[in-house]
Amino acid sequence: MLVLAEDAEGCVGVDLESGAFVRASYGGPNRRHAHLSAFDIVTGEIAPTEQPPDVSRPEVVALTGPPQRTGQLPVRRAERYLAALRHPQRLPLLGFAGSTVPYWTLAGDRPSLSLVELTAGAQVRRSGRAYECRFSFQGARQQLPLTDSQVVAQLDEVGWPRYSARDLQRLLGYRPRRLIVSLSPPHRGHCYKIVAALLPSP
Repeated sequence: MLVLAEDAEGCVGVDLESGAFVRASYGGPNRRHAHLSAFDIVTGEIAPTEQPPDVSRPEVVALTGPPQRTGQLPVRRAERYLAALRHPQRLPLLGFAGSTVPYWTLAGDRPSLSLVELTAGAQVRRSGRAYECRFSFQGARQQLPLTDSQVVAQLDEVGWPRYSARDLQRLLGYRPRRLIVSLSPPHRGHCYKIVAALLPSP
């Protein structure tokens, strides 16, 4: 798979054979981090499981352990895999309006990951110990939790309360105009939209 970001359970990315989004899960809260970066290419062994599919995140694939890094793609070469995954400009993010959806309404027939192209750069603000990503989409202001572990680690080192698009460009080396918006696991009966990755554009 082509990695786009690590998260609390594993990583999210693109299956290079099918071209579809995939969530690789390997170990839960006590897992060993693979310390992967965006656009790493990795392989892993799929674990046998009798668990029913996660209707809130149908892309989940359980692995026997952390995947192995085998290479990396330049941003421009990764574009061939990402172009077909861009979110339609006229549809709401992840297929529903608002930032949350009741878990009981999900049937596993809609994607829980989306690649969002922005016309302007994103901004980030600290909210307690966490971070929020702010951006405009379809003329509306979006404000979603940021869970990209690599980006969060860099922000923690700097320690500012807020980061403009220009600040992020200096810190990350690119202006984030491409996001992976994801659906969180259920919490108190609801799933929430989050920003799983800040990515460079080609």
